[in-house]
Amino acid sequence: MRPGPVVRLALVPLLAIAVAVAIGTWASARQPDPRSSLTSALDSLPEATLVAGFTDWAAIRSDLDLGSASTGAARTKLAERGVLRDLTTRSVLGGLIADMHAAYGWSAADLEWETYGQAPDGAAMVARFSGSVSIGDVERRLRSLGYTSRDGVWTLSEARATDVGPELAATLGNLAIDTRRRLVVAATRADHVRDVLEVIRGEEPSALSVRALNDVAASLAGSDTVLLQSGPFACRSTSLSQLGPDVLAQADAAVARAGALVAPTFTGRGLVDGRNAQSIRFAAAFGSPAQAAEQLRVRTALATGPFIGRSGRVEDALDLRLATVDGSVAVLRFALDPDEGAFMSGEGPALFAGCPRG
Repeated sequence: MRPGPVVRLALVPLLAIAVAVAIGTWASARQPDPRSSLTSALDSLPEATLVAGFTDWAAIRSDLDLGSASTGAARTKLAERGVLRDLTTRSVLGGLIADMHAAYGWSAADLEWETYGQAPDGAAMVARFSGSVSIGDVERRLRSLGYTSRDGVWTLSEARATDVGPELAATLGNLAIDTRRRLVVAATRADHVRDVLEVIRGEEPSALSVRALNDVAASLAGSDTVLLQSGPFACRSTSLSQLGPDVLAQADAAVARAGALVAPTFTGRGLVDGRNAQSIRFAAAFGSPAQAAEQLRVRTALATGPFIGRSGRVEDALDLRLATVDGSVAVLRFALDPDEGAFMSGEGPALFAGCPRG
């Protein structure tokens, strides 16, 4: 009759192990992501991403002493100051805070971060809710707005689109919520929402699998807002080609003095908003560390003097403070006067961040 107690004694540790595993799984699912916000955000975008924008809403609220931005006045200040200080240029939700909060019960003011990626097969926005947001409340509001859920994707009915307005309907017409990770994904097409969800779940590679993008992003860690562009997009956005012959001749002369420009494989810029000042980093990835070092020398020489293609001198708006190379990435860091220029749109001539003409 001895086997009974032996069996019971064996079941106790097995049960304890099972409970421990269950608790561990439950806890791990609720652990905050230990990575930087920028890394987490880019890891949610597809590998084919060519342009990405990032906005660290939690950091911006902290910069502006807004805490949770839970009042209408705080949300208004966030929207207004974010624009004035060029902090929300890369956001697709930043200009919709008041209307979105009224319709959806949450807005960019309730996010930890937001990212937006453009790939050949579509564009998508991914954002992480702050801890103050109830996912259940978000879903209940979606139902009340006329969304229906199919295979995990919420779609706004055309008949109810006018209730939220054309901008919100276009931006949030198809969305999904990853409850465990507290992420919301939105895209113009439901199938692209599902594609992004596969990336988030680790079933498909993310943008961070692209070495050049990953390296540039690493050099911009800690930025409140970031713009990343593949080489061709970066070259077009900083080009002087639309300017007159006199400006082009001035640019050619400056490059001849500094040394030849080489087109980067990926570029980025990241803005940090301090209490009393801002700083901005321009980063570019090249084919090798030696090429990056040579391009750093050339681009440093182009980072002072007449701001070719713009008025005044470069140092009127951008005061070069540091020039460094990290592997194959060259980085220029400037002190920035936000009253003298805004650069997070990514558009406008910038020879020190540009490409060879031709």
